[in-house]
Amino acid sequence: MLSTKEEFLWLSPREGIKFSEVFGILEAETEFIERGGECRGITDVTYRVVDIIRYHLDIGADVRHFGDYRGAYFGVFDKKHVISAINIDIQHLRLDEPLSMLYTDDPVFADYLVSTFEMFWRSKLFRPKSE
Repeated sequence: MLSTKEEFLWLSPREGIKFSEVFGILEAETEFIERGGECRGITDVTYRVVDIIRYHLDIGADVRHFGDYRGAYFGVFDKKHVISAINIDIQHLRLDEPLSMLYTDDPVFADYLVSTFEMFWRSKLFRPKSE
């Protein structure tokens, strides 16, 4: 995320949100937003993760709720670089075991994930009631 200049998009099940602090994502996101970057995320906001979501909001990230989301985790940096964990069993993830993630700068895959993210982001089903 250190080389990201404009935008970081992420979609994650709530279990993945719990690991954002452990993997240093919150620190990197804070530094990125302080440099003027935009961060938007989508997850299942529940009581278990409300403190982490509140932290995201407090540093200037925009987070939307997607009830019962159980899909893949992915992050897209500047619409060019992608990290993804599609087949990960995050509920049984152990920090002392290897974690397999995909990194790619394939523009077709990045465009696909950005359009998927934007479809969810614009969906009226997931917008806050104030919008």
